[in-house]
Amino acid sequence: KQKVKALVDTKYGGDFSKAFNHYAGLGGEGGLVDREELLTMLEDAGVGNWLTRGKWADGIIDELDVDKDKSISWDEFSTVMTPS
Repeated sequence: KQKVKALVDTKYGGDFSKAFNHYAGLGGEGGLVDREELLTMLEDAGVGNWLTRGKWADGIIDELDVDKDKSISWDEFSTVMTPS
């Protein structure tokens, strides 16, 4: 979580919505971050390595994906990542 927050601060000026929309748009279907887009976000944030990053992504999706569509919506992402 801290590494993703640092990425958002550095690359997106602390704007979590802007960061989410960037990664959600990578696969061509905006509005949701799928596993591949999440892997890219984690790589950019320096989370894990090529061996462990998939497990990180799977765990994050399992934890955040309330509607179980195998993607993360802005609502699901923002409840955990945005400052309260």
